[in-house]
Amino acid sequence: MAFATPGFLWALTALAIPILIHLFQLRRFKRLDFPNVHLLKDLSERSRARRKLRHLAVLLARCAALAFLVLAFARPYLPGRDPGPADGARTIALYIDNSFSMDGENANGRLLDQARAMASDVISTYDPKDRFQVMDGTFEGRQQLLLGQEDALDAASQVVTGPQVRPLSQVITRMGGTLAGSGEAPERLVIFTDLQRSITDPDQWATDTTREVTLVPITPQDRGNLSLDTAWFSTPVRRTLQQETLHVGITNHGDHDLVGVPIRFTLNGAERAVATVSLPAGSRVDTTLFFRNDAVGPTYGVVSIMDAPIRFDDELVLAWQTSSTMDVLLITENEAQPSASDRAIEAVFTADSLTRLIRS
Repeated sequence: MAFATPGFLWALTALAIPILIHLFQLRRFKRLDFPNVHLLKDLSERSRARRKLRHLAVLLARCAALAFLVLAFARPYLPGRDPGPADGARTIALYIDNSFSMDGENANGRLLDQARAMASDVISTYDPKDRFQVMDGTFEGRQQLLLGQEDALDAASQVVTGPQVRPLSQVITRMGGTLAGSGEAPERLVIFTDLQRSITDPDQWATDTTREVTLVPITPQDRGNLSLDTAWFSTPVRRTLQQETLHVGITNHGDHDLVGVPIRFTLNGAERAVATVSLPAGSRVDTTLFFRNDAVGPTYGVVSIMDAPIRFDDELVLAWQTSSTMDVLLITENEAQPSASDRAIEAVFTADSLTRLIRS
């Protein structure tokens, strides 16, 4: 048996805790005066022996429970499932880009589905005695293990999209580092990706002539995508029954002009504003939404658009504190005898029901 995260085994030292509790457990005994203990002596000794056995059983149960918990976190596995080194056996690492951009489509369907199918085809072309590493953007610890052919096919089929975005230089470094530790050659790295500009950094790739790196690009038919970039208010303070102006920035990353794109804004789950915007190809447009805050306290709003199939950048969530009044601090040189300007300022804010004047 081997462990995927052997560092957790240090926690076995915690087994000393229940042992110390057992050894130093203090009990208070109440003294009872009895004129003749001859008949109670045998009963007392039997009770003491049973109590010791019961305490020992509890101690063993506690130690076993703690040991099993530590072993579970250490993630044991049987090396026998992994085909051992054999003559001519090769080690191949595969990376499937699972960023949200892989939800895009082309004439052959969804990009991630194509990447998983291609990875399965690559695994199937190798000999069953070869070993494989299947990785995605999560960089999970279990992906550091080398798998047999059947397990590798199963791992490739279970990759799903997620928020992780990994530069290809980081991917190559991690894949190569794991394989270098296995001491097997030759090494081949196969990367299935849509080559987004933000992750493609060939100038940062480590040069290694002993390693073969194969890039399999999977490009969408139309790279058009709308993204909500930012949102901001015209004023810094949110108050009830005050009309708010919310500015929203939208970018058209595609090559075609878009007309009448709907934008929706919900306030605490209820729709409050709708607008449409037209976006030329490759441009960024700012639009405005108007609404009113009805309740005092924590408030959240969601700005959303509909832009299938890539939807991870179709929402912006905002949160703020709404109040019925705004505090205004008036700092004076002499609070007992305010100047004429201080009295004028005080008169202005005192007459305003939406402000609360604080003198200092």
